[in-house]
Amino acid sequence: MSMLEVKNIYKNFGSLKVLKGVSTTVDKGEVISIIGASGSGKSTLLRCMNLLEEPTFGEVWIEGKLMTPVDPYLHFDVIRLSNTYKKLVAEGLDDMEAIKKIKENDMLLEKHSQEGPEYKALMQKIYKENHIDTNLGRRKMSMVFQQFNLFNNLTVLENIMLAPVETAKYNKVKDLKAEKEKIQAQAMTLLKRIGLEDKANVYPSKLSGGQKQRIAIIRSLAMNPDVMLFDEPTSALDPEMIGEVLDLMKELAAAGMTMVVVTHEMGFAREVSNRVLFVDEGYIKEEGSPSQVFDNPQDPRLRDFLSKVL
Repeated sequence: MSMLEVKNIYKNFGSLKVLKGVSTTVDKGEVISIIGASGSGKSTLLRCMNLLEEPTFGEVWIEGKLMTPVDPYLHFDVIRLSNTYKKLVAEGLDDMEAIKKIKENDMLLEKHSQEGPEYKALMQKIYKENHIDTNLGRRKMSMVFQQFNLFNNLTVLENIMLAPVETAKYNKVKDLKAEKEKIQAQAMTLLKRIGLEDKANVYPSKLSGGQKQRIAIIRSLAMNPDVMLFDEPTSALDPEMIGEVLDLMKELAAAGMTMVVVTHEMGFAREVSNRVLFVDEGYIKEEGSPSQVFDNPQDPRLRDFLSKVL
């Protein structure tokens, strides 16, 4: 069972189609780098993984549990109960021809809400048997952003403690005071891990970009995630600060953290990744090991991209 899986992900912003049927899996302990030109859909794919962007269509699974509504195109038994399928079969198409035509032409989507009780009951059954509460699913993932997203009105320590404390309140922990002390101790341990324990009571405005991003990373770690998502974590940094952030990410990878990283750092992608995905025009055009992608690219667009960035 995969740690994280996206199936048939489409994402439209009005008439703009950003993702066009993307599917991939992330296994426990795997480090995946997503590369591609600006505007190719990389960050949108990452944001769909933890539902910061809700997919227009498709499914997101975390540890075998469904976080999104059921996508009927992914369940042939659902398609077969649709009136659209029955009409096509009555017109002479065989089973797989009818399914293929429906999927390729989005024929089911526009009639989805009008389908009969059997169809709706099966959709509900699949949902009920597999679904996890979205908030519970998202707690298994942490996100690190380009712009750090630290709260400037909170100290470094308060930034790290904020989400764990709010989660404890949500879970109605009986001894909240003791829990806060435990969270604070964990936060200080994480700060010591990156050599910034002396910054605990400092506000983010007093920190360098590299310090802010390393603190943003350990803030994510404070939630004890199963998967960490990184959205171009070094793109807002000065060149001399990039190394200290990448070193921390390499340390996490070596410790077995499951990571999905949208990055322009080809050296990191080559050195640390188990697998590299090349996204272009809303599709995964190529994927494979770093040696396959960087040393023997097959897709013409990937060869062109690499010729410009390497």
